[in-house]
This record gives sequence, C-alpha cells and structure tokens, in this order.
Amino acid sequence: MITIKVNDTQREFLTELTLQELVDKLQIQTNGIAIAVNSSVVKKADWSSKLLQNNDDVLIIKSTQGG
Repeated sequence: MITIKVNDTQREFLTELTLQELVDKLQIQTNGIAIAVNSSVVKKADWSSKLLQNNDDVLIIKSTQGG
C-alpha cells in the first residue's frame, strides 16, 4: 500500500503506479492541465514512465480562461 498526496488530499493505492495511471484512476481530463510531483513539473510525454513513490506530493493544475 502506498500513500500519495494529490492536491492536498491523501490517497492510498494498493500498488505503485505511474503518473498516467493516477490520472486515469482519478478520471482527470488531460486537456489544459500541468502536473508537478514533489514541486517538479513532469512533461506530459513522461507521465507513462514516471513511477510514483510512497509519500509523493502530486499537484494537478488546471488552466482556466478568464478576463
């Protein structure tokens, strides 16, 4: 069991997972988002290879339109 903090919410998973698997499990729309793991932005091309570790801090930022 691993614990990952996602946008200040603790979440537990049975096994290790990649950043892409996390996005899929949480059913997050990927258009217009950026993700940082432990304060380092991860390029979208690297999501499938970025393996999350116990106690990682994931920040998902959604862009918004405004004026």
